[in-house]
Amino acid sequence: MDKSKIISITDIIENKVRKQKELDDYNARLEELQRQKFWLEKEIQMAEFIIAAVQSEISPKAFVQELLNYEIGKMSDDD
Repeated sequence: MDKSKIISITDIIENKVRKQKELDDYNARLEELQRQKFWLEKEIQMAEFIIAAVQSEISPKAFVQELLNYEIGKMSDDD
């Protein structure tokens, strides 16, 4: 039988292990990117609230209350 046509189970296992490690690396990078995206979105939201507060000339207390209302509303929308 021609040796080039024989597939070694060891080669398949080694390839699977390499691919699994590569997938794990991608998942770790994806998690880090998702964390970075989350915080960038929060910074943008904060900037939007500050801009709206300045434009509306609302008090700091009202600003904090609106921020809390927005976050609570957003959490219930995510469900």
